[in-house]
Amino acid sequence: MPRSLQASIVVPLLDQRDEWLEQCLRSALEQSARCEVIVVHSPRVRQSNLELVAGLMHEFDNLVLTPEKPGRGFSGAINAGIALASADRIGLLLSDDWLERDAVEQCLGHPGDIVSTGQTSYAADGATVFEEITRVPCWRTFEDLPSLERKASYLSHFFLFRKHKLQEIGGADEDLGDIAGAGIDDFEMIWTLLEHGATVSIVERSLYNYRDHSDERLTLRRREDSLAGLERILSKHRVTPADRARIVAAHSRWYGEPIHRVHDRLKARG
Repeated sequence: MPRSLQASIVVPLLDQRDEWLEQCLRSALEQSARCEVIVVHSPRVRQSNLELVAGLMHEFDNLVLTPEKPGRGFSGAINAGIALASADRIGLLLSDDWLERDAVEQCLGHPGDIVSTGQTSYAADGATVFEEITRVPCWRTFEDLPSLERKASYLSHFFLFRKHKLQEIGGADEDLGDIAGAGIDDFEMIWTLLEHGATVSIVERSLYNYRDHSDERLTLRRREDSLAGLERILSKHRVTPADRARIVAAHSRWYGEPIHRVHDRLKARG
């Protein structure tokens, strides 16, 4: 790995609008801290996405494109990126989202095995901010949470991980199936890391930009599929029946629809 590379950013790519993908990748490639960007693409990816990445590879020497292994889905894409990563700090970025230019630099200054930041939620246009679903985490709040499950639920993208800690847990758990909608990347993997003693740092700034839209997105898959995935997560972590009901109620209300729509409906109900 060239000394100038300070982190690796993994971008799983299923099938994306070209303009959103370009914004995503440029935000990673043009970080103030030089990063390797690893795009792991699905067999379903559209040809124009591949052509876009190929074009950017002529412009940037820190961009890597690789196919995911057949049948391994979203978890497998994450793990393929982890395996290829040259740096010992690894970030995750979804292909319809984008980073603030200093996101990685800000995270590199913190020692945690998991570094988590705040995120700003945008409409599909990438300009309209949904203020009420934008959140910045607070270290004091995190410390006071009573369980590892609640701590895992509280943390959010952007995540920057220590590679050796991801390797210690085997990365994203592919045995759970392709359950991205149930939070394999930003809930289950975090929970497992915490169970294995991972340390946490929080950057109390919004550095990740989340595009909340109704196009195809892993979080918008069928509600029933996400619920089944969540049940498998809870079984893995041996959650008691009483806690299971609470967790399902807390998570499942966000499944199958853009977050801002669910938020508005819940707010209308009072």
